[in-house]
Amino acid sequence: MLALVDFSFEFAGRYLYKDANWHIKPGEKIGLVGLNGTGKSTLLRLIAGDYELREGNMSKPSNLKIGFLNQDLLSIDYHDPLLEVVLQGRSDLATLDKEIHRLLEEIEQTADVDAIQKLTELQDQFGNLGGYDWHAEAEKLLEGLGFKTEELQKPLNLFSGGWRMRAMLAKLLLMQPDLLLLDEPTNHLDLPTIEWIEDYLKTYKGTFIIVSHDRLFLDNTVNRIAEVAHQQVYHYKGNFTEYLEQKEERDEMLQRRFENQQDYIRQQMAFIRRFKAKASKATAVQSRVKMLGKLDKIELKDDERREMNIRFNIRTTPGKTICTLKNVTKSYGDDEIIRSANAQVLRGDKIALIGANGKGKSTLLRIINGSEPHGGEVEPGWNVETSFFAQHQLEALNLQRDLLNELGTVDAEYTEAELRTVLGCFLFTGDEVFKKIKVLSGGEKSRVALAKTLLTRANLLLLDEPTNHLDMFSTSVLADAVTQYKGTCVIVSHDRTFVSHVATKIWWIENGHLREYPGSYDEWNEWMQRRGPETYIQEEKSAVSAKPIDSKSNQDADSGEKKPGKNRLQQLEQEMAELEKKMQQFRDEKAHHEKCLAEPEVAVDFNKIAEHTKAYQAADAGMQQLQASYDKAMEAWIAGTE
Repeated sequence: MLALVDFSFEFAGRYLYKDANWHIKPGEKIGLVGLNGTGKSTLLRLIAGDYELREGNMSKPSNLKIGFLNQDLLSIDYHDPLLEVVLQGRSDLATLDKEIHRLLEEIEQTADVDAIQKLTELQDQFGNLGGYDWHAEAEKLLEGLGFKTEELQKPLNLFSGGWRMRAMLAKLLLMQPDLLLLDEPTNHLDLPTIEWIEDYLKTYKGTFIIVSHDRLFLDNTVNRIAEVAHQQVYHYKGNFTEYLEQKEERDEMLQRRFENQQDYIRQQMAFIRRFKAKASKATAVQSRVKMLGKLDKIELKDDERREMNIRFNIRTTPGKTICTLKNVTKSYGDDEIIRSANAQVLRGDKIALIGANGKGKSTLLRIINGSEPHGGEVEPGWNVETSFFAQHQLEALNLQRDLLNELGTVDAEYTEAELRTVLGCFLFTGDEVFKKIKVLSGGEKSRVALAKTLLTRANLLLLDEPTNHLDMFSTSVLADAVTQYKGTCVIVSHDRTFVSHVATKIWWIENGHLREYPGSYDEWNEWMQRRGPETYIQEEKSAVSAKPIDSKSNQDADSGEKKPGKNRLQQLEQEMAELEKKMQQFRDEKAHHEKCLAEPEVAVDFNKIAEHTKAYQAADAGMQQLQASYDKAMEAWIAGTE
């Protein structure tokens, strides 16, 4: 489909690629990965033709249709309605449609036979190209990306940057190019939209290349990885997780080969030094010298990922309860965002607040911070010190300072070496630490503001999309730091890998109701899937019709039934803990029988096979029964905490 052969590319006086090669075949679904600054987006622009390739060759069919999604599309000021912009993704159909309408108007005036014949031909062509499903397909794509029907005629320039990016993605998907290039397609998207794009790409028939820092997104969409490192493009089969495994194996094998070769070279050099003065060994010595000169030496290249291990400490230890939300409400006009929210944040919690955009996640974070007016009460705990990161924190940066001095204003106890280490984790290295804040891009300012937030030694961190503008390596460093942080965190994030790594509790908002799951993101996700679509729909309906809770009677105004009291909630928590222990016993028992069934002496004994299989099935049935009881207890617990 497309081949880049022995190509080199220089940017700002530095070679990003040197004599590199890349062959892209039809049907490949490729994840393009590498550290920030290695040239991933530049490579996509070379393929798209935005940049001219001056060294090396790029061969591709003349009729190859390429679609390129990039952040520059956000700067285009579209005044046309959203649907019309997306329909232009099929410019061939748009042209035909315009000509068909012109001919219809002409025929109404003259009834020309030639015009009627041409109209028939164009209509047949329009139908063969899928023109009669054109509008429906565009509307389906826009609906999947979160747009409402009433928004389709709204001018695109009235939408925010994130929504304009969705529109551009819909336009490209409608275009159905032979080669689709996606540069950070999940930026500014919420979880439901990301999952929708994943499902769409799984069945996409063309070839695509994705630059993304979302590990789970790559795992769910690609079947090959192209890694940019050391001015080359390295190729791996499989998704991102499989790439990591293969890369580790390759590095270990290369290390062994290097060590073996170095041992061989040392042996030969020892022989040469020992016998170079002996005439009788002259031939043998010369032979070894020539052999070493022809040896294809193995070189180990330093890993471009920096070994960094940062810790963020707290200044004071707070009380057990960090803050308590009591009947918190929030409305914008007639639009009720949060209704009667009740929750507690406890010391050491790592809470991930997740869900679709527009549900009130960032609003709730500001309410906890005390910077958003609201109804109800938010009671802070004893000795709590809060540090809040959000995009508006960029305005608090001093534009005249350099990065090092700006971070130095947080706490004078930090050394320059410590500040440099932190800046390195946020992709600022070497002399970049002396850059003025005023020359930084929006993304770079965001990273500086995040670094300042984490250096405050506060015991409560409120983080709104902290992984935006970070690569996988920096996101991983941040996740490790947050996990080991002794304080408490409430985090709004759509990065599932990050959330999976750090969260010990999950909060989400359904139709204004704040809900909590007392476990990890993976456990919550599995539990949500077991609930099933019907349960979800029923709960959505009940949430819409729910009325505020009368705290005096503690009754649900809609159903009249008493909510579980505090004692009952504690009983449910104890019950779930006991069920978890028993389920773990069954899991251990299943694992034991699985191991036995894999042993050679069991595999040849039909009686032992039957015995272990029966025991395995009994353990599985027991676990399933306990799981049903656990789900029931969990439903009751969640209902009681609303």
